[in-house]
Amino acid sequence: MSSNKIEKIYDIKNAELKIIIPIDKQIWKDEQVKAFNKLAKKIKVSGYRAGKVPIEIAKKNISKGQIWEEAISKLLNTAVKDAAKEIDEKKDIVLDSPTYAVEKVSDDELEIIFLYPIFPDIKLKKYDDYKVNFALPTEKEIDDSVKKQINELLSRGTLLLPKEGDDAKVEEGDTIIFDFKGFIDDKAFEGGEAEKYELKIGSGAFIPGFEKQLIGKKLGWKGSINVTFPKDYYKEEFREKEAKFDIVIHEIKYNDKQKLTEDFIKTLNIKDVKTEKDLNNYLKDLTKRELIEKNRTKFMDEFINKVIEDNEIPTPRTIVLKELNALMKKFEENLKKQGFSKKDYYEMTDYNDEKVKEELMNEANKSVKKSMIYSLISKELKIKPTEEDFNRQYQRIGKLYNIEPQMAYQMIKKEQIEALLINELLIDNLITTLNPSIKLEKEKVTFVPETKTKKDEKEAEKEK
Repeated sequence: MSSNKIEKIYDIKNAELKIIIPIDKQIWKDEQVKAFNKLAKKIKVSGYRAGKVPIEIAKKNISKGQIWEEAISKLLNTAVKDAAKEIDEKKDIVLDSPTYAVEKVSDDELEIIFLYPIFPDIKLKKYDDYKVNFALPTEKEIDDSVKKQINELLSRGTLLLPKEGDDAKVEEGDTIIFDFKGFIDDKAFEGGEAEKYELKIGSGAFIPGFEKQLIGKKLGWKGSINVTFPKDYYKEEFREKEAKFDIVIHEIKYNDKQKLTEDFIKTLNIKDVKTEKDLNNYLKDLTKRELIEKNRTKFMDEFINKVIEDNEIPTPRTIVLKELNALMKKFEENLKKQGFSKKDYYEMTDYNDEKVKEELMNEANKSVKKSMIYSLISKELKIKPTEEDFNRQYQRIGKLYNIEPQMAYQMIKKEQIEALLINELLIDNLITTLNPSIKLEKEKVTFVPETKTKKDEKEAEKEK
């Protein structure tokens, strides 16, 4: 397409590869003529039928910009193929399709620039001596969580019954009906008052310390409690302010929970779980893995932050902008789910479009950097899941969703869980490298997938 030299420029700062395609002068002129003729056939001028407008009148009604736009659109497909030929597959790790721009354009000249986001050349500093702690969950943490889960299971479908008598008092988990009125500096404040309000004690729905102070209060209690608004409270004018609430408790209700019987356990329909002991073991196993996963996430967040602080990591602009758009969309969807518009949210908080975009841009940048760090370290450590690793993952999926591992194997392709497995193995490698005293136990693999050979399939077809 061009007799001129194609330029190839690396923008290290923005992790982009710029390829400049100069269009042959004659090709460009010919394409402009074609573009004009096409536009002239479609143009509508009063007094003339479509396609019958005289050339001189058409020229007056068609701008150069329209001609250039039409001509460029016809040249793009060939130009991008020419640009693709310049990419070195061994050196240039292209992350996405290119965007294009036109910087030079006139009747005689056209240059189209293609911008490819590329994986930057990053040399990470030594990270295996970072101080990033990882802790395995304690037996107490696991037992406490299991007790809470069993209580929640027993609470499903239970009745709220009123507490009555002089000794009726508020306990953790009770639901109370009460009036409250809040004051800051002895002045009532907007949104701090309600009558016959229903609150479950321990739900965390109110300011920290509010619900705890109501525990032990008796039915009919009238009095005041004092709290301090947290420093990150959504209304800036209330942050770290001391407040007094006048309270009247009208009703106290408790959960009439079901009993943990074998009949109840059967209704849970959990494979191989029939007794209280079975249920405890099942929940302990799940809980232990959930708490380990939570600690692994915390460990990796801290590790990634240290790597980002310690290294210069360029991020491809187009990839960051894609991530930003996804985060903006998610932000707006979450507001809708909560019944808020952006306007409502901004009125309740000290945020605006600019501040939200700034925060989400930082998050998008960090997310892209995090992906690149994972990729780099995974390559460096040569992380590759084994068949046993895949089988262990199918076994876990089966337990999590209460299905046979074979069913999980048939429903989910290896490619769908490979990235997850690589990340998991990478994190485990880092945990044990930075915390040599930690021994991560791997779940024993008992699942071996049943696979059908072509011979089996043919025989099965014959039987049909």
